[in-house]
Amino acid sequence: MRPIEIIGLTVASAGAFAALSVANYRRFVPKPHAMGSKKNPVEVRRMLVKSDGHSLYGELLLPRNHTDKLPTVICSHGFNGSYRYFRSSVGMCLAMSGFAVYCFDFYGGSVHGKSGGRMTEMSVFTERDQLDDVIAAIKAMDFVDPQNLFLWGESQGGFVTAITAAHHNEDVKAVALFYPAFCARDDIRKHYSSLAEMPDIVDIMGKKVGKVYYEKLFDFDAYAEAAEYTGPVLIVHGDEDRTVNVSYGKEAAGCYQNARLEILPGEDHGFSGKGKLKATKLVYDFFIGQMAKG
Repeated sequence: MRPIEIIGLTVASAGAFAALSVANYRRFVPKPHAMGSKKNPVEVRRMLVKSDGHSLYGELLLPRNHTDKLPTVICSHGFNGSYRYFRSSVGMCLAMSGFAVYCFDFYGGSVHGKSGGRMTEMSVFTERDQLDDVIAAIKAMDFVDPQNLFLWGESQGGFVTAITAAHHNEDVKAVALFYPAFCARDDIRKHYSSLAEMPDIVDIMGKKVGKVYYEKLFDFDAYAEAAEYTGPVLIVHGDEDRTVNVSYGKEAAGCYQNARLEILPGEDHGFSGKGKLKATKLVYDFFIGQMAKG
């Protein structure tokens, strides 16, 4: 084979691999698009929030050239996750649809987060405190419509969002949860019957967390705490979730005064690209509906 043919084959193979990689990426991270009739260009701004001496890294997604106060959504990622879950697709969909969206990394929330910290220092309660600080910072921004502030969390971030919203009945309009990880206490109790039995470091899905993660969680009634939020709640869960069984979504929906559960057939934890878009449309319609009610 002549050199030119080898080069051609290599380029062709690389092109095919790139196309396959893009296609595989889009299976899980769909290309964002506006959910309503109007598509807004989006401006992305880096924004740090101070919390307990730490700087939480986040990014604001803002519809360009807005003149009015904006309905605003604060997004919380899951265990070992990242702000990118919302920034890359689902949050961007809402920003393109006219919402201001803030996506951030918890301190200690993952091994690759931009906010720093060790996962051995993290718990759902440290993340709750950080989300409290984020809410306060976002509420102070001049573009925020204080009558339309929303929370949106996925997995552990959904759990954290639920127990944080319980203390914000006056300023959080509505809450959206993707497969909230109310299973956390049950998961550890499958392995340990008491805190005394637990080692200082525990492995969760291949990541090390400290005993601090479970010290308060072990006897914590998350459903009772979450139920203190009296505003409207949307829970979206896949019926094939192998990480947080859909039964937890059902039980969570039952604990609220005003909750709606949407179950996506065939969807696992994290959702496929198509599942993310379907779930995001549900969130968009839900938030718009709450705004319409005044």
